[in-house]
Amino acid sequence: MGEIATAGFVVHVGRAEAIDAARSLAGWLRERGVRTRSLKEEPFDADEEMSVEAFADGLGVVVSVGGDGTLLRAAQLAGPADVPLLGVKVGRLGFLTEVELAQAPAVLTALLRGAAVTEQRTALLAQRLDEPWAAPAWALNEVIVEKRARHRVITLRALIGDDYVTTFSGDGLIVATPTGSTAYSFSARGPIVSPRVDALLLTPVSPHMVFDRSIVLGPEEGVTIEVVGEEPGVLSADGQEGPDLPIGARVRIEKSPKPARLVRREGSPTFFALLREKFSLPGVGPHADP
Repeated sequence: MGEIATAGFVVHVGRAEAIDAARSLAGWLRERGVRTRSLKEEPFDADEEMSVEAFADGLGVVVSVGGDGTLLRAAQLAGPADVPLLGVKVGRLGFLTEVELAQAPAVLTALLRGAAVTEQRTALLAQRLDEPWAAPAWALNEVIVEKRARHRVITLRALIGDDYVTTFSGDGLIVATPTGSTAYSFSARGPIVSPRVDALLLTPVSPHMVFDRSIVLGPEEGVTIEVVGEEPGVLSADGQEGPDLPIGARVRIEKSPKPARLVRREGSPTFFALLREKFSLPGVGPHADP
């Protein structure tokens, strides 16, 4: 990792403690000669404010201050620009934001020395095939094609690679990464997948059909989803609503060539330790924790 001249901050501005934490970390970096940047929509006394489009230009690191939702927003800025992302936790335990405010200076010190540990996580790109967008949608957790009307069902034709699989009828389809397997896909009865596994998950949401299971596929296969039937849809990436999808729209969702680069701290809890804590899994048996 090269020298860090500027650090960008994405902050949960709805939490006063997150704003205070961001100001504290920005001051710490400023004392060490690192400029700080915020989004124009989320000012907190950083050295400069930038638009979403220009935010990642020239950054050495993006610091997310908040919870997992804040980190996902930050990842959409950092990931496509190949900028490492540090999640500083302000709030509840999450799967992605693991660094406490008191631990952040030590992690940032390692970053400034070029000695920080980063973990690559599979990400997704979604591109409309019948009418290309200006830029594909990028996601760390999941891309969803779903209905817009509350009391209707959407019909979606799904291909994996070049092979037609089936036509789903329900509330929508989720294409998730292993990182996203503990998010919306899990709520839709999808499997939990270790982030060390390089795979994609195709999970139907409230399907109105006999087949209601997730499909785990290889990262090189990708999924094409076509909106058929009578109900149009909408695409969202990591909870950020995207364009409407009229009848006949086709979306290709595949592994992004640019993964998320998450900065980890020394002694970080493992994925399965977080899983046990997040879901309050019981420790029973001779090898359970005391």
